[in-house]
Amino acid sequence: MRKVLLILDGIVAKEFLSNLTAKHLDKNTYIFVSSDRNLLPQNLPQDDECYQFDPSSPSKLREILTAQITDCYIITDKKEEREIIYHTLRAYSKSLQISMLGEIPLQEKDKQLLMINESLVLSAKLFEKFPNVPRTAKYIGLGQGEIMQISVPFGSPYAYRSVGVIKQKKWKIVAIYRNEELIMPKYSTTILPNDSLLLVGEPNTLREIYHRIKEEFGQFPTPFGRDVVMYFDLLHSKNLEKCVNQALWLFSHFKNKRLHLCFFNPTTTQVIEKLRNDARLNEENISWHIEFYETSLKSILQSDKANKNIGLVLVESYLFEEYKGYLLDLGIPLLKFGAQELEVLTHSVVILPKNIEEAEKISSVVFDFSTQIGLKILLYDFNPNDEGDHEVALDYYKHIAKVFDKKIEVEQSNTHNPILWLNSKKHTLQILPLRRESMKKFLFFSLSDVENLSTHLTNLPQLFIPLSV
Repeated sequence: MRKVLLILDGIVAKEFLSNLTAKHLDKNTYIFVSSDRNLLPQNLPQDDECYQFDPSSPSKLREILTAQITDCYIITDKKEEREIIYHTLRAYSKSLQISMLGEIPLQEKDKQLLMINESLVLSAKLFEKFPNVPRTAKYIGLGQGEIMQISVPFGSPYAYRSVGVIKQKKWKIVAIYRNEELIMPKYSTTILPNDSLLLVGEPNTLREIYHRIKEEFGQFPTPFGRDVVMYFDLLHSKNLEKCVNQALWLFSHFKNKRLHLCFFNPTTTQVIEKLRNDARLNEENISWHIEFYETSLKSILQSDKANKNIGLVLVESYLFEEYKGYLLDLGIPLLKFGAQELEVLTHSVVILPKNIEEAEKISSVVFDFSTQIGLKILLYDFNPNDEGDHEVALDYYKHIAKVFDKKIEVEQSNTHNPILWLNSKKHTLQILPLRRESMKKFLFFSLSDVENLSTHLTNLPQLFIPLSV
């Protein structure tokens, strides 16, 4: 749940407040600030706050600012006050998302600021009624909700996802609006926070997608897919009971998903009977089968990709090593079981990659997955004094942590090799970007590549998150 600061003054603010209190007051936690007592709502929920003072006073405004505030709306018709309030807020936080009615002059571009020009909004509404011009989406098609425009919030499971990794069945992303520009998406186009997506599809499906995009946690493995599938080679793999227990434990923490367990290369009738007698495998949203004919995981997966909406693949170390190239080329999130069982984990860890954009792309999954299974988040920053955007990445994760209301831990070192550090960790799961082009078959070619070297660790369970198709 977000904590939103509302700074109110004027007629528009009064109308805005009326709509908010009538329809949406329970959606977030709010702080109301106004010099006009009539613009401060009554009978607020317990966690909401009201303050009556002049918000253009920097000293008074700073007193109520906290790190938990994720968004701010400035609704006032006084330009001078808007400027003072904006600069006070931005001096306090560089990452605070600010929406403002009206415009102010800026010395440099601020990606976290949205300025709404009243004249443009009003003229656009009037223009919709003008004869012989194209209509907006609500006047096109059947008018039953098959065309929808949705903004992507920070923390959304769709933020920092490539269009190609999002399963689009009965709906499509046909356009993206960003910084007042139209983008025709390709498979490799990355969706960013504050993007506005134009969707076309079956109306009921679009309403479901709307809630998924707006939901800030509890959605993984969405948007990659819905099905969680575990594969186990009964001939070569070890620890059947351990892997089944981990798959069931993990699935019990996911919402509204489906789990399928595929066993192949059966060896004895005793193993088959043991699976048939396991009542847990017949519970709701859980299915399983034994593949008697196909002996290759690659062939089985190729068939399953066509018939299932796979969002997460679970395998143990033998299958991972045997089919590593193919598994990493699937473009589907992959969890490799390790010697440490999932049930005893306390932390998820991210080694900050050299490419800071990759750290941002996996961030929503890091927080979503960790939140669902109850893990603390640990960031390891190797060589923090090196030239680069380490601080930018850390600030970004701290901002997302506020959105998810989670704390993060940070360790920094110039000397402790990340691989040796990882190998020494206990009760820890590693989450890392799946960069297929860097996962070389031969270790010799990438001795300095942390992501590639990490694939050779067997102690820690690992979750690989694809960056693109």
